[in-house]
Amino acid sequence: MPAVALPSKPDAVLAYELIPGDAASSLLVVFLNGLGFLQSVWKPAIELFQQQSTVSPRPWLLTYDRYGQGGSSRDPRENWPSKDPGYAHTLDDVTDDLQELIQTVSPDRHSRIVFVNNNIGAQVARRYAEKYPKLKGSKTSLEKGLWVTVVGHELEQFSREEWTMLKVPIGMAAIYTQPEHLAKDKGPMNSMWHNYNEGLCGLTDRDRAKGPLIAPKSGHFIQKDNPAFVAKELQDLVEKAEASSV
Repeated sequence: MPAVALPSKPDAVLAYELIPGDAASSLLVVFLNGLGFLQSVWKPAIELFQQQSTVSPRPWLLTYDRYGQGGSSRDPRENWPSKDPGYAHTLDDVTDDLQELIQTVSPDRHSRIVFVNNNIGAQVARRYAEKYPKLKGSKTSLEKGLWVTVVGHELEQFSREEWTMLKVPIGMAAIYTQPEHLAKDKGPMNSMWHNYNEGLCGLTDRDRAKGPLIAPKSGHFIQKDNPAFVAKELQDLVEKAEASSV
């Protein structure tokens, strides 16, 4: 796995993989990990996307492990005197690292980006789009908003996953995520997780939002449980991004 030292942190490396697309493509697809898995978890979805995609020119694809993950070094900020203990790896720090990584390994493709993310990776993508509004489609410009697709997990699979990993009772998972699936005689109940996903769709113009979708047979880590679904939705996003760039 290749590794690169960012100019601002020459004594540490980030493990990454840049999968070349066509030279004519200015589009970069960036995969953002959650807390539980490394960049390798995206490999099945990437392989399916490459096999099935009919987009031309083909986009470039980037995966990486954040500092402290996989083959990457610990965050060098931990030794910076300006950082308080326990606060050496903030959301803005991670976002700045991503920006610097893109500028370092793919400088020709930094203004047209499709993010594919899971778990905390969604927060990184949101912060990046807010902090670096040069991205085409940003709501801070005169153009329409970004293309956004929001996907949630299937309740049954997620409940089993929560019990296996954390011993969370199945009923508790249902109450927090999708309580509308509980007994009909209890009437309509609010789902905090579903409402959050609907809020994510509200970050852009309604005609540029898709979802919230439910990924079949998938727990929280959809890219692990159903990579074919991720590949299909990525194909749709790339097609939209390319069509809107004309």
